[in-house]
Amino acid sequence: MCQSGAVPRLSVLMPARNAERTIGEALRSTLRDLPRDAELIVLDDASSDRTLEIASSTGDSRVKIDSVTENLGVALAAERLLEAASGELIARMDSDDVCLPGRFRSEIGAIDRGADIVFSMFQVIGANRPKLIPPIRFGAAAAQLALLIDCPYPHSTSLGRAEVLLAAGGYREGAIAEDYDLWLRAAANGANMVRLGRPTVLIRKSATQVTAAVGWRESLAYDPVLERSYQELTNVVWGTRETPWFRDLAFTRAGPLSAEGRAAVEPFVQRFLGSLSGLSPLEHWYLGRRARQELGWRSR
Repeated sequence: MCQSGAVPRLSVLMPARNAERTIGEALRSTLRDLPRDAELIVLDDASSDRTLEIASSTGDSRVKIDSVTENLGVALAAERLLEAASGELIARMDSDDVCLPGRFRSEIGAIDRGADIVFSMFQVIGANRPKLIPPIRFGAAAAQLALLIDCPYPHSTSLGRAEVLLAAGGYREGAIAEDYDLWLRAAANGANMVRLGRPTVLIRKSATQVTAAVGWRESLAYDPVLERSYQELTNVVWGTRETPWFRDLAFTRAGPLSAEGRAAVEPFVQRFLGSLSGLSPLEHWYLGRRARQELGWRSR
């Protein structure tokens, strides 16, 4: 463990609200894998159950507890945690997920090899039909391009340099998807992002999560905060902000587009597919497939 007064290299941030059923496992799995020179900061966001009591009972000196009496919400809670962190590296862990052995060693290793922000693969638990995610690694170019069709990086798989996250502006209140907003801004700011090909977290899905709410995913298409961040990245990648936004890309659509929708989307898709030429064959195949799935575009 860190000696008294020593600055930890890694700060893991865990917001929690009414998580008494899952936070115990989240804490245990994280602490088992946590380096000795690290801290785990838990923010109890005005829970009305035993979340704070459970978080305070680990007996591990690496755990630091913060609590508020009024609900901050996702973005403000994330920013409060980031401001409280003292490590040069920042990782995120959700209070309903499970950290797998070797996560931090693998992700810190990628940082030591030159990455600024590292994501990893994951597996889904708690869903009626567990979603199997292909274990595909992304290099820097693929990781950046992937952000232009959706957000493939669950928050609790992330680990990055604090200075890079802060230089991008940290978390912003008002963004519907505060993590996606930050990744877009960091990528536009020149952050070197990669995704590991191995799963390091079990992501729990449930009907009570914010992201499971009816209309939540569609609402991203009309978020002006997210739109500006997205367009900044397209300007870096393609030299233009004049690209269709999600409302035109129809990225939640499951089937073929109408003729009008196709006319709006096809130029973007062709531009995106053309950007894949420098990637590895596996990255090229996967992102091309994801583009067609997410954009509801089918070739004839």
